[in-house]
Amino acid sequence: MGEQPLPDTKPDDQPIEAGEVGEIKDLPFHEAQHRAETARSLATWLVVLLGAGLAVHYLLICILAFGGKEEATKSLNSIFNAWLPVISSLLSAAATYYFTKEEK
Repeated sequence: MGEQPLPDTKPDDQPIEAGEVGEIKDLPFHEAQHRAETARSLATWLVVLLGAGLAVHYLLICILAFGGKEEATKSLNSIFNAWLPVISSLLSAAATYYFTKEEK
């Protein structure tokens, strides 16, 4: 395979000045601030999840109770009784971590 000749450059085809390339620096990362923000948002979302779960549960219980569906109410209660300990233990673990983490 033969080499292709380079295209002729015209006098007005000057290189474009793109600036100076300096030292590449790492992005600033503050581990303590990142951990604090993560713990705060995790605790907030777990509280919201627990509150929303309680609200939805009681709303559905009211709807089913007024609709006369006792079997569905019993089924919903058994689901809630299995779900509540999981969410509350996650919430208590997050709160314990958030309030007892060591300060650096």
